[in-house]
Amino acid sequence: MSENTMSKSKAKRKARLEESKKAKREAKRGTFIANFVIILIVAIFAVAVGALIYTKVTTTTASSDYGAFLNEDGTLRDVNPTDYVEALDYKNIVVPAAEVEYTEEEMQAAIDSALSSHKELNSDAALTVADGDTVNIDYVGTVDGVEFEGGNTGGSGADLTIGSGSYVDTFEQQLIGSHPGDQVLVTVTFPEDYSSEDLQGKEAEFDVTVNGIYETPEFSDEFVATNLSDKAATMEEYRNYLKETNEATKLDTYLSTYISDNATSKAANEGHIKYLKGIGKYDQETYYNSYNETYVMMTGSPAFNSFSEFTGMSNSEFEAYLQEEAEKRSTLDMTYQYIFTDAGLSISEEDYQAKVESIGSESAQTYGKGYVMQMLMQDKVLAYLAENVTVE
Repeated sequence: MSENTMSKSKAKRKARLEESKKAKREAKRGTFIANFVIILIVAIFAVAVGALIYTKVTTTTASSDYGAFLNEDGTLRDVNPTDYVEALDYKNIVVPAAEVEYTEEEMQAAIDSALSSHKELNSDAALTVADGDTVNIDYVGTVDGVEFEGGNTGGSGADLTIGSGSYVDTFEQQLIGSHPGDQVLVTVTFPEDYSSEDLQGKEAEFDVTVNGIYETPEFSDEFVATNLSDKAATMEEYRNYLKETNEATKLDTYLSTYISDNATSKAANEGHIKYLKGIGKYDQETYYNSYNETYVMMTGSPAFNSFSEFTGMSNSEFEAYLQEEAEKRSTLDMTYQYIFTDAGLSISEEDYQAKVESIGSESAQTYGKGYVMQMLMQDKVLAYLAENVTVE
């Protein structure tokens, strides 16, 4: 065998050896890449699962069990309020008289409202429409002789206070001087930015029928006896009723605000806060669903496409909101229970039945006795404080 032939054979063996080594290197590299991909996929899956677990753990579960943390008498289960809230000095509350005073202006406004709610439509043709009168009218509106959508009362009548500015252009002023039974041709021009694009800047005619003018009765003993007999028999009695009930309401509001502003937590009961967050989320979701269902019935489509759109908050923002509200509520619940117990207050069966009647038996059943009793406990505290505070 020649030297040249031997060299070629040696070169082939060397080439095969190099190819073998290269194949082994590529195989090892492929194995490494495959293992790396597998590890990466497992890591990504673990992160995803971890994120789901974290979201589940940190997201409040809505709960409709209002009595879950309460005893049947309304007290917090296995909780001593003094372990969690500071003792509130409720025996020395001084209320500024101005905070609860029911002024003459407020009283007159209430009387005017009562009179207005009993006004009657008078169709006497001898009456004349004046500025400030409230009238009932029917109308048919046209543009270039063609009736437009929404421009016809259909004979159902519409109430209008002259001078209120609720109707377009000079519509209201053109009715001044007319009488019940009159037909008045009213001409107006819709503004350029009117809500209906079809009517923007257009001149329109309304064939208006004046059905009558509302007359407000005078405040008298007869009016009170006829229309407000469940509250009083005379004008003087009704005034006293307004003063007493409204000042009591103002005092109740002042005291509940006082407790809210001065209740102080010294430790958090995480169990109670978690329970309150569940109730709070359930209430929000219930309102969201009810609102959307009503909106669908009225318009055919929901008002909100998601719960987060309804709240205007992301999940983390909503959770922070629930936490803050639950912490405040926990402090309040414990403060009310502390005062109730410390003042030696009690709730009778008659009190309970009256509360059930006031909130409705269906609501009482939804809440459960413990929750209703907790409401009563707070009512009793406010009533006790109202009787014992100093107003000066």
